Amino acid sequence: MNTDKFNHDQSRYERPNFPYRCGRGALWRTPCNKGPKTDGSCGGTYDCEPFFKKDRWLCRRDKRFGGACAEGPGPRGECSWQRPPCAPRKTLRVIRGRIAFLAVVAIVALLVSSQALNPDGGSGFISISDAGPLSKAHKKFTEGCSSCHAVYGQGPTAWAKAVFTQLDISERCVNCHSFGGPDSMAHNSDLAKDREVRKTECIMCHREHSGEKMSTRQSTSEQCNTCHKNKFESFSRGHPEFPDRYPYFDRNAIKFDHGSHLKKHFENPKFTEKAPTSCIGCHKVTLSDREVRPQAYEIICVNCHGSQIKKKDLVMVRLPELVNDLIDRDALVQACNSLTEEKSDEEFLSVSTEMPALVSAFLLNVPEDDPEVYGQPLQELILSMAEESHFSIEDMVNSQTEKPMADQLLKGLNPEVLKRAACSWGLNLEYESPAEAKFGGWYADMLEVRYKPMGHRDPVAKGWVEFALAVSTIQDDEDKAARAIAMRDQVISPKEGVGGCIKCHAVSEMITADGKKKLSVEWKYKKANDRPHSNYSHTSHIEIMGNKSSCSNCHILDAKAEYMTSFKGFDASKWSSNFSSIKRQTCIQCHTESQINQDCQSCHIYHLNPGFKKKMISVKRQMPEIQK
Repeated sequence: MNTDKFNHDQSRYERPNFPYRCGRGALWRTPCNKGPKTDGSCGGTYDCEPFFKKDRWLCRRDKRFGGACAEGPGPRGECSWQRPPCAPRKTLRVIRGRIAFLAVVAIVALLVSSQALNPDGGSGFISISDAGPLSKAHKKFTEGCSSCHAVYGQGPTAWAKAVFTQLDISERCVNCHSFGGPDSMAHNSDLAKDREVRKTECIMCHREHSGEKMSTRQSTSEQCNTCHKNKFESFSRGHPEFPDRYPYFDRNAIKFDHGSHLKKHFENPKFTEKAPTSCIGCHKVTLSDREVRPQAYEIICVNCHGSQIKKKDLVMVRLPELVNDLIDRDALVQACNSLTEEKSDEEFLSVSTEMPALVSAFLLNVPEDDPEVYGQPLQELILSMAEESHFSIEDMVNSQTEKPMADQLLKGLNPEVLKRAACSWGLNLEYESPAEAKFGGWYADMLEVRYKPMGHRDPVAKGWVEFALAVSTIQDDEDKAARAIAMRDQVISPKEGVGGCIKCHAVSEMITADGKKKLSVEWKYKKANDRPHSNYSHTSHIEIMGNKSSCSNCHILDAKAEYMTSFKGFDASKWSSNFSSIKRQTCIQCHTESQINQDCQSCHIYHLNPGFKKKMISVKRQMPEIQK
C-alpha cells in the first residue's frame, strides 16, 4: 500500500461541510483545480495565483496539475491559463440538510395544527391523533380505544416502542369474533394443503375509523384478486366453470322422484285434482335462503300417501308350521288358567302352514325354513309368552343392542293380548281377536302378533327400522348376520316394510368415530352446509323472476337420470340427481356487467361460520329511571 497517497502534495483536503462542489465535476467533466469559493462562485477561472519574488512573478500551479507552466504569469501577475467560470452546485450534504430541515418544519407545522375545527360541524376542537369515528357496529360494543389498541393509555414511551414493534391487531379482533376454523388462516380453512399460504390479518380486508356509514364487512373484488392465484376480471369474464353435479352434490334425504311425479302420477286422472300446479304447490318459497324445502308431509303428501302407511304392518311373532307338539301342557294350563286337556294320541297336525316371522327368527337365532330346528325354541317362546307375557321378548330385544331399545319397540303392547294369543297357540289353535285394531297399535289376530302404524312419524315403526339397521352391521356370527340382514331387508322394504318408511326416507352408510360401519335413516332434511363459503338466496331470485317460472329457469329435469336406482344401495356418494347440473352460463344470463352486481361477496362468504363469543351476547340492561 502506498502510504504517501494522502500527503499534501498528492491529495487535496476536502472539507465535508463545504457547501459547494465544482460545476464541471457535477457534469462528469474534469473539475476545476481550485474548486468553488465559499460564496458559491467559481474559483477555477485560472490555474494558479502567481506570487512576486525578487522582482519577478512566479507560477504556483500545483504539481498534481502539471506544476509550473512554461508560459509563466503575465507582466501584471495574472495567470496565463484562464477559462470561463463554471456554475458550482450544492453538495449532497447540503441538499440532505435542507430536506431534513423541511421535514422537521412540516412535522412541527402538523403538531401546531393538531388543534383544528371539527369537520363534522360540531363545536370544539379535535386532535390530529384522532383516527376518526368508528363504524356503527363497533361503536356499540367496544369499550374505547384500548379494546383494539393495546398501547392506548400507556404513555409516550409505549407509543414510541409500538412504532418499532410488529403488532397484530387481529389478536384483539378474535377476543369478540369467533370462526369455525383458525382465525389467521385464509377463509378459516386449510383449503390449500398442497402449498404454503401466507398468514392473514384482519386489516388486510377490513378498515375502521371511517364513520358510521362505512361497512367494515364490505370487500371489493380487487381485494380478493390480490391473494387468489387464478385472477379474473368479473363473474361473466373469466370466472371458473361450476363443478360437476353442481349444486346437487349430496343425495337427498327424502326419495322424491320429480320425474315420475310430474310426468306420470300428476297426469293420472285419479290424482290430477290433488296434484300441485307449480313448484310452489309443494315448496315453501317464503323466507327461503339457500334451500327451498318442501312443506310438511301433512300438507303436501298426506292426500295421496296417508292411507298407505297404516296398511303396512310389522309381524313380530307368527305361529309357524310345527312338526311336533313339544309344549309342556301342564305348565301351559297353569299359566292360562284353562281346563286341563290331555294331549291326543293322534298324529300332531299343526294348525299353521306358515314360516316364522323374520323378526322372531332373528331374536331366537333360528332358521325360518327348518321346522326341525326352530320347533323347540319357538314353542318355548310361546310358553314363556303365556307365563310371562312380554318379558321374554323384551329381554331378547334388549340383548341385541348396546343401548336397550325394548321400551321404544314394544311401546303400547298390551301384555294380556300377547298372553291370550300364546295360550291359543299353545293349544294348536288360532287366536280370534275380540276387536279389530282400527286405530293402529299392537294386536294379535289368528296366527300373528302384529303392529299397525298409527300414522306418519309413528315412534314404534321408526324404532323397529332403526333396530333392524343397527343389528344388521354388528353381528359376528355368519348365520345370525344373514338372519339380521333378512329381517332388515323386510323391515325397510319400500313395499312391505313397516309403515313404508323407507319408501320415502333414505338409508345411508356412515363411518363411526371408531371406524365401524353404521346404517342410519335420514328422518329429516339435512342442513345444507357443504358449501359454507357460498351464499345464495332463493328469495331474492324468486322476487325478481316470479313464483311460477323462476324454478324451471335454473332447475331442469334430467329425463335420463336413474334417480331411484341411486337409493337401492347405502352409499350416498353414488347417486344421480333428478336435475341437470347448473352451469355458469345459466347465471350469466342475468349476472352481467350491465344488469346485476358481480362482486365476489354477492355469492361468496369469506369467513367460515362467523359468529360472536359469549361475552358479546350478554348485554347489561339498565332499568330506566322513573321521573317523579
